Amino acid sequence: MKGTYKFNFDNVLKDKIGENGISIDGIDELRDFTNIAKANVSKKYENGELGFIEALDKDLDEYEKVKELSKEFEYVIIIGIGGSILGSKAVHQGIYGSSNTYHPKVFYLDNSDPEKIYETLKAVKLEKTLIFVISKSGNTVETLANYFVIKKHMDKNNIIPAKPNFVAITGGGLLQKIAEKEGYMCYKVPENVGGRFSVLSAVGLAPLACLNVDIHNLVKGARKMNDICHTDNIFRNPALLNALIHYKMDNRGKKISLMMPYIGRLHQFGMWYRQLWAESLGKDGNGQTPVIALGATDQHSQLQLYMDGPEDKIMTFLKVNKFKQDYSIETDYDSDLIEHKLSELIISEQLGTEQSITEKGIPNVKITLSELNEYTLGMLMYGYELQTAYCGELLCINAFNQPAVEHAKKLSHAVLKGSIVEKSYNEIKIE
Repeated sequence: MKGTYKFNFDNVLKDKIGENGISIDGIDELRDFTNIAKANVSKKYENGELGFIEALDKDLDEYEKVKELSKEFEYVIIIGIGGSILGSKAVHQGIYGSSNTYHPKVFYLDNSDPEKIYETLKAVKLEKTLIFVISKSGNTVETLANYFVIKKHMDKNNIIPAKPNFVAITGGGLLQKIAEKEGYMCYKVPENVGGRFSVLSAVGLAPLACLNVDIHNLVKGARKMNDICHTDNIFRNPALLNALIHYKMDNRGKKISLMMPYIGRLHQFGMWYRQLWAESLGKDGNGQTPVIALGATDQHSQLQLYMDGPEDKIMTFLKVNKFKQDYSIETDYDSDLIEHKLSELIISEQLGTEQSITEKGIPNVKITLSELNEYTLGMLMYGYELQTAYCGELLCINAFNQPAVEHAKKLSHAVLKGSIVEKSYNEIKIE
């Protein structure tokens, strides 16, 4: 499997966007600064702190057992939330799209919304469903709640699959105890792999192997990006360069990182990026707010704001040169669209939008993939993981914890136990 990745940063330079831009010399002058950031990431890896890099060297044969088991089932349910599920959703949509017409059909339970689990239970036959339960801590309440509901539903209705159908992926906690007691197949989440960085660990690879994703080429693409980013030459290191660009733009008041893929199969990748960027860097008053738009759809809903609203954004365009399917536009009516293809239309819309925002002085970068497959997606995802690690060092923050999230979890537990009661003093009620 082959493919190419190109990172273009022309449109953040002064000669393209004027005073909002930076210069090649300005980037080069920060060489010592960026090299320190890169060295700090390397040191953390050498100290065994960065499991997302170590994951690239793991033996993928360990997923053959669950892949073989999955052949006995028609459906797959993945239970998780946040980093435990966003990565596999991004990869699966990136390869197969969102139609869910492939075998096996996959359903994601990533919320405590009772209506979602109801609809899922209506859509599957549980005796023919392989169910992944994923939580690094083993105590994630939303994940455990969905598991308990499904398990009780199966027990109550005497649903017994031909083969054991639960697979736990965890690092401990209650889920580990359940897996041991129930005899579930279990994969371990390494302690040094954070959830949002875990797509290339068992968290992502075990379920993806069962969904007919070529995990070998996915990891191969990630390894390629890792090899490329070993260099200290920032102009040959896309992850380090993009980290610096976003750092500089953040300091200049560009507090929104807007990602706009021009292919529907990368929309969930944007959702994965949203967590990665926000949860890693949103600390101590730092961090950009990641926003996801879909080209060309959101040209007709949000572009007006991007073009003529607050000057607080840096944009990233994601472009794919070759689509898996294409259609010629044919009609008996007089139209400029005749003799063109849909792919030509969406590519021209991307370029037109890029040029128009560049003329407005809005900084933007572009990543172009020759085609969207496991290899190029592996390059793309790992590149952003590395970029996030670098940017954390540039900001002098720990990109691998989430203290504010942990506090919110504690308060949620307190509400559930009745220790905190909702009180409303100022509200408008309509009956």
